Amino acid sequence: MTIEVLKAETARLTRLERLEFLQFLAGLLASEEGIEPLSEAQQRTLLRRRDDLKGGNVIAISAKNVKANLVKKYGLHA
Repeated sequence: MTIEVLKAETARLTRLERLEFLQFLAGLLASEEGIEPLSEAQQRTLLRRRDDLKGGNVIAISAKNVKANLVKKYGLHA
């Protein structure tokens, strides 16, 4: 099976099936690199936080502002 066939077949999957396939691929890559995949609890937390951000329940702070606040508060260099 070629990569082009895999791409075409993946395009036919539902969104949920593509996400499941993506998790499978991420797990394969992580195992090759010796990186542990996220636990189910970590995945739930990540998805909940994403949904909170998308739903406007939390306000995101840019990395630039976080760094500036750390420099101001603790004298750290960005």
